[in-house]
Amino acid sequence: MFDRAEIMKSAWAIVRRFFGNGEPFRALMSRALKFAWEKARERVSVAQAVEHKVRANEALASRSADDLQREITGLENKDHWQQLDHARMSALRAALQVAQSRETSSDEYTAKRDLIASSGGRFCSVTFIKADGSERTMQVQPAALRHHVKGDAASEAAKRATQTRKARHPHLLPVWDAKASAPRSVNLATITRIAIDGAIHEYRA
Repeated sequence: MFDRAEIMKSAWAIVRRFFGNGEPFRALMSRALKFAWEKARERVSVAQAVEHKVRANEALASRSADDLQREITGLENKDHWQQLDHARMSALRAALQVAQSRETSSDEYTAKRDLIASSGGRFCSVTFIKADGSERTMQVQPAALRHHVKGDAASEAAKRATQTRKARHPHLLPVWDAKASAPRSVNLATITRIAIDGAIHEYRA
């Protein structure tokens, strides 16, 4: 766990730096060793904390979306939150998004995309669960989005950034929020309802 040779090397570096300042060699070496050991313990403690966090995140990532949602709901219902609860909620929500993306097939993504796009210039009502767990219904107008993005006129860097975003976040669909008159993103994995021309399509988020 501890590299004693490295600790001694650090201690001797301190001794050489301060030797001759009037402090007895024995006292200086003792102080240098104490400092070197404290730094070594600090490094080990940080490494252990990082390893623990990585293992905890891996465990969360392997859980199902339903299981994660149940824990999120239980945490939201707590009367009093502590600092650890806030950190846990952030980790749970991040893991939930990963789980939802994993559990929703690409075919279902495509079906939802095509259904929303089929409304063209008409309005389409999309209900989905936001990252904070709340439900939102958005009136979108798919055809309007292309009039507010640069498309081929965008820079090469912007085009690459768009392609990277699509690859990393296939569950996010860019849409035009008709009410806000602004571009937004909808999480395809959490869509619970799509309404077009009086036809309602419901999904399990």
